[in-house]
Amino acid sequence: MNNPNPGKLDLHIAEHIAWITIDNPGKRNAMNASMWRQVPDLLGEIAGDPAVRVVVLTGVGDAFCAGADISELHEIERREESITAAAEQALLTCPLPTIALINGLCIGGGCQLAAACDIRIAGTGATFGITPAKLGIVYPASSIARLTELVGPAAAKLLLFSADFFDAARALQMRLVDEVTDDARGRAIALATTIAGRSQLTVRASKELVDLASRGESLAERARHWQDRSAASGEGAEGIGAFLQRRPPDFPYRG
Repeated sequence: MNNPNPGKLDLHIAEHIAWITIDNPGKRNAMNASMWRQVPDLLGEIAGDPAVRVVVLTGVGDAFCAGADISELHEIERREESITAAAEQALLTCPLPTIALINGLCIGGGCQLAAACDIRIAGTGATFGITPAKLGIVYPASSIARLTELVGPAAAKLLLFSADFFDAARALQMRLVDEVTDDARGRAIALATTIAGRSQLTVRASKELVDLASRGESLAERARHWQDRSAASGEGAEGIGAFLQRRPPDFPYRG
């Protein structure tokens, strides 16, 4: 019998914020093959929408994402094509700021998705774990590299070797998340709204330059590119003028 609720990703756009919601509550928002394939397509659609300035990734109910759907793992992690790695790369390279709003379980592939976002905000009841060692499989190389960048080698080994679950406070201590709060959704909305109201030229430039710096690449050429765009578009002039005149800025740059 076919599953009447096979799982999907929902997209909702409001107030310059694109909400991508993992919707598979019958499996604690585990990601099946179709859902993994949706991620790059949705992000491509969002990146092409000039109204969108921030992306928030979250899950329905009491789970962010319980990982990859084990019943479809043979299709999800084929040696010739990892669709989880493609989804992760789409998040990493999205030109817009991305926020993971983590409510409840964030396990395996859920951590993979959250770690690929720019900022991670967790509720106090969130639970984290990276569990390939329970299954005898190997976490994707790109995910291990990103995890190690976030938490450092020792914490990455602890997560990967033990496959144990950790609470939000411990995840914050390990730097797996950036903030823990009783009202994660409220905080995510407030932060996304703040970012959406800032200079989008500065935000996009900052994302690109921070990512280059994290890879040890030179920033000089791209920094000059963005500085030239700021001058040519009048973005900087508007921001400085608004500050001096004590009024809200009306930034001309639209992406």
